Parts: sequence; C-alpha cells; structure tokens
Amino acid sequence: MSVIFQTLKNKGKTYLFKKIINSTQSTCKCLQFRKSSDIPKKFISFEEVVAQRRAEAKRSIVVQVNSEASFSELYGYCSKYAVINGIHHYKNSAGENFMLIEFNSEEELKEVLKSCSTHQKDMEAMALNSPFLWFRAAKGPKAKYPEPRIKLASVNGIDKIDEDKLFKELVDCETVSDQIQLLCDRTMLNDLGIRLRYMVARQIESVLESLYANIAVRPFGSSINGFGKMGCDLDLVLTNIITEETFAHHYTDLDCDLCYNNM
Repeated sequence: MSVIFQTLKNKGKTYLFKKIINSTQSTCKCLQFRKSSDIPKKFISFEEVVAQRRAEAKRSIVVQVNSEASFSELYGYCSKYAVINGIHHYKNSAGENFMLIEFNSEEELKEVLKSCSTHQKDMEAMALNSPFLWFRAAKGPKAKYPEPRIKLASVNGIDKIDEDKLFKELVDCETVSDQIQLLCDRTMLNDLGIRLRYMVARQIESVLESLYANIAVRPFGSSINGFGKMGCDLDLVLTNIITEETFAHHYTDLDCDLCYNNM
C-alpha cells in the first residue's frame, strides 16, 4: 500500500483519481473479456485438490544436482526406468540446485528407487527411505543420452522477487486495481512452491508411518488456501484417515478388537 500512497504523493490526488475514473471503461472491458473468454471447467472440490496434490507428491522425488545444466543427463538417466511427466528446477537459500521430478505413477517411482538409489556409505547418517536424493556422477566415461522430450517446467522456480523491481512495476501501474493484481501475481505461492510443501508433508508422513498406522500429514493454512506467498511458512497437521465406519464391526456393532497399547 505504501506504493499507492507514494504515487498519490508524486502525481497528486486529483491527477490520479481522474486517471482512474477515465480508465473505468477499459477496466470493465478487460473484466468482461476475462469472463467471456474463460473456458468452462468442471468444479473441483477442495478435497479433490488435496488428493491430487498428495498423489503428485507420492510419484515425485527431489534430486540435488550441480546446476540446471544437469537436466539432460538426469532426464536421460531416469527415463530409462520410468515415464517422466515433468521436471522443475529450484535453488534453496544456500544456493544449492535441486530438481523435482514427477513420474507417471507411484509404481514407476518405486521402481526407480529400487533400481537406482542407494545410501551413501561414507557419511555418518541414519539410512532412511526418502524421496530426497542426490545425483552423483558415475565413474568412467560420461554416458550419452538422447535429447529430452520435455523441457524444464521451471528454472529457479522459487526465487524471491526483486523488491526494487516490484516497486517500480507497481508505480508504473495505471490503477490501484492493477497494482493489487500485479502484487498478487508476483508474490503468490506458485505451483512448485505448493508441490514442495506436499513433498515435505509426504516425507514426515513416511517417517511417522513406522510408528502409527492409518495416519496422514497434510499442509493447512496459507500453503493451500490460496493466500500463501512465496517463502511463507509451512503449517502441517497429523490426522487419522480411518473413519468410524471402518473401525466398527458390521454384525456386532462393537469397536475394533485390535488397538495400540501405549503402556
């Protein structure tokens, strides 16, 4: 909002409000165009969106690489074992490079992990079945792979916005509505950001599954309600996915005979 007040200060209230009033007609045309040009889509409920994101995480892995230039080699290596739907590149806060790979199915992902992955033996760390991996260069001559059939879906996909550049773009907007829309478009949580949050939830869920049965770890709050910004925190909740009907006997109407003993 400080950009809006700065605009009023520099150009004057009278000038800015006249400009907004004069541009009302074009703004309405824009809204009408967006409304009439939208392709009709089937309504997707919140539960369906969550189920879709969880399914994406279950058939995805995150691989640490040297740089975005590792895309061709990584694609060629993984495509020998499974069909790849897409690959996203990003960097963490330390500048390390990672790629999120989504396979065609969870079964294919399991086959990749079974055929290709191994634990690094020279590190003092507990071995853990994880979708977070490291792409290590093979010994000997570098393998040659055919040209990838797909392109990187994103490069530096979760980089923070340049605030100085954003400020200039906001000042150059014609109306307050344009400023609000631009600010939302530039700072909102993108597809890769949501995918990574569900990957974290999946990793924690896989660890807790060894302690508890019939549980699910789900993101909640700004990560999934549409109000999340790039770099926002991640809230997680541990829930029980078994319904009361599943735990009841159909004939005796008694509670399930098997339960955990926490003594």
